[in-house]
Amino acid sequence: MIRSEGSRNIIKGLSWLFVERVLRLGVVLVTGIYVARYLGDTIFGHLNYATGFVGLFFALGSAGIDDILVRDLVKYPEKRNELLGTGAMIKLFGAILMVICATLGAILKDMDGLTVALIVVISSAELLRPFTVIDHWFMAEMKARRSAIAQIVQVVASSSAKFALVGAMHFGYLTPQGALIWFAWVYVIENTVLAAAYLIVFARAGGNWREWRSTGPMVRYLLRESWPMLIYGMALYIQARIDQVMIKDMLTQSKGEDAAFAEVGQYSVALRMIEALSFPTVILVKSLAPAITKARERSQALYKDRLLNQYRLMFLTFLAMGIPLYLIAEPVITFFFGEEFRPAGFLLALFSIRLFFTNMGMGKGSFIVNESLFKLAVHRSGRGDHEHRRELADDPAYASKGAIIATTISFTMHIFGSIFSCHACARTSAS
Repeated sequence: MIRSEGSRNIIKGLSWLFVERVLRLGVVLVTGIYVARYLGDTIFGHLNYATGFVGLFFALGSAGIDDILVRDLVKYPEKRNELLGTGAMIKLFGAILMVICATLGAILKDMDGLTVALIVVISSAELLRPFTVIDHWFMAEMKARRSAIAQIVQVVASSSAKFALVGAMHFGYLTPQGALIWFAWVYVIENTVLAAAYLIVFARAGGNWREWRSTGPMVRYLLRESWPMLIYGMALYIQARIDQVMIKDMLTQSKGEDAAFAEVGQYSVALRMIEALSFPTVILVKSLAPAITKARERSQALYKDRLLNQYRLMFLTFLAMGIPLYLIAEPVITFFFGEEFRPAGFLLALFSIRLFFTNMGMGKGSFIVNESLFKLAVHRSGRGDHEHRRELADDPAYASKGAIIATTISFTMHIFGSIFSCHACARTSAS
């Protein structure tokens, strides 16, 4: 199989994405350590509370069309400009709606002025996300090298801006509190640089974004296909981000705002570490998606074989990363972040267990997209999120630990319930 041209393209794509993710992991880890150390757990928690609140609405920016665009760019390459143009327009309107919802939500929750400002700046950065449709085209064409280059440029720009702010704090030009709003503006810098980098590499690949066009029929088609995935994505983002919001809101009542933000800071350090270390799974799923879509067009046997191999890879990735991380999480966090963040080590160990469910869930995503089982996925994700929130609210005294345990329980129910249901539904449809 490795001798085939498709397999060689997959391996090349994996190699470039792996290089980009390893570089991102290293740079983000180093910058994250310095940012957390200089801000401290309370102010770091304040920043991550704002990003977590914006994350509740993040799915609106993607509009649920990401995986559908990759699938259709593989199936209908002659419609590239129409798909990219329509996808970019939908993402733009989704980003505008996200900014409005996040801002109104912050005002309705009666947040303080600084927190509202953080939320407005961070959410506004997503207005530049429409150009990320270029990444979907590179994935569909198995040209991951160009996409990786654009993302490497973004990582360098983002880290440079953060180090500049850390330097300003170190030499006394900024206080940690005063630097908070500037760290929010780094998100705008990140997305501006990423959009510019995507446009440059797209042009060098022979593309021209001015040729994109948005058509009414394509808008209706993508929205008809994507609305279940939008709801599904919102449920997943809420599962992933609501903990940061709920921990702060609950602990503020019992321990005060500073203690609540400090707890969010501990949780955020562990969350960022586990998200950074999940890069092998992201690389595998993104690289294998076009091959799985093409396999479905050719042969059901080949399609099922590639899906099964993807599930196996997800499990092996968990064994390779999750188990060692569970054993060394606390000393690793203490070594890099200092004694102040020791509680985040135990949280990271709990997160390592959750890797199994997130890996299997990402593997399941390819099957849902190719079988168009979006409505069933929405139903299952909604049930999982309800269970997650109920578990967390029932015992707030556990704070971050309870949040991770509750999320793991809901992921277990959601992931395996939806996997069994989706495959059963697909077998019924085939028969």
